[in-house]
Formats: sequence, structure tokens, C-alpha cells
Amino acid sequence: MDIVQIIVLAIGLSMDSLVIALTSGAIIGNHKTINILKIAGMLAFMQMSLTVFGWYIGSTFAQYIDQYDHWLAFGILFFLGARVIFTSLKGDENNTPFNPLNFKVMLSLGIATSIDATAVGLSMSFININILTPAIIIGAVTLIVSSLGVIFGSKVGQRYNLRINILGGIILLLIGCSILLQHTILH
Repeated sequence: MDIVQIIVLAIGLSMDSLVIALTSGAIIGNHKTINILKIAGMLAFMQMSLTVFGWYIGSTFAQYIDQYDHWLAFGILFFLGARVIFTSLKGDENNTPFNPLNFKVMLSLGIATSIDATAVGLSMSFININILTPAIIIGAVTLIVSSLGVIFGSKVGQRYNLRINILGGIILLLIGCSILLQHTILH
């Protein structure tokens, strides 16, 4: 696998993270450097980490992951999306609003959008690729793509001042459903 193939693979893997970054940027409404680093950094770290994790577990557990990875991603994204929509519609002051800067929220989103990276790492272990270079490239590309997503999302969120939380929740639900459909009905 050459460098161009790895970069193309990294761009493909980063698309789910891009959508999360766009939505998160729109929700937070600003693109301070610290916010960009928190969101994009977590997404990139999880992409890179789960690629390495997949490579390490190799073919031993491949059949188990392949059978359930889409259900895990769907469950996490569905839960978070439904929670975002519910808290936005309820408008209760006692209810904690969806906060993409919250560590637990970003960790959950990072895991959900990086489960495919585990499968990529698995496939790389099958063809005996040293994982260090691909993992670094996958992390770097995701960091760049997600950073741009946070910046663009915050500008759109500020400009149009939409009920962006509801839209963000719907996007999370749609990503979860898309992952589930790709691995079940459309497989």
C-alpha cells in the first residue's frame, strides 16, 4: 500500500468525522483554536487509535467485530442524536443541553465514527503492513478535515442561527442509520 492509497483511505475514513465536526462547530457557534483542537483532536485521535487497535487484534477477532461493529456505531449515534433532539425540543433548564465540547460526548462520537477504522486496521494486519505510517496519516488527515469542519460549521451556525441542535441530532441519527444500512440491507 503506497502513500497515495493511504491518503485516499484516510480521506474516506474522515468523512464521518467531518459531518460530526460540521455539526459540532455549528452547535458551539465559535471556532476558537481550543475548541477546534478539542473536537478535531478527539476525532483524529480515535481514528488513529482504533486503526492501531484493529491492526493489533488482527484476524483473531475479525469475525466478531464485523458482525457487530455497525450495531455499536448505530446504537451510540442513535442515542446521542435522540438525546440532542429531545433536549432541544424539551427546552427544560434542568436538562443538560448537548455539548460537543464535553469529553464524554466527544469520546462517544469519536468511537462511533471510528469503528470503520478498526476494520481498516484489521485489513492492514492481514496484508502485513507496518501500521505506524498509515495510523499517523489517518490521524493527520482526520485532524485537518475535522478542523475545517468545525470552522465551517461554526460560521454556518452563526450566520443562519437555525435550531442547529435539532439539525445536529437528525444528522447523528442519519449517520447511524446509514452505517446500519450499509452493513445490513445494502451489504
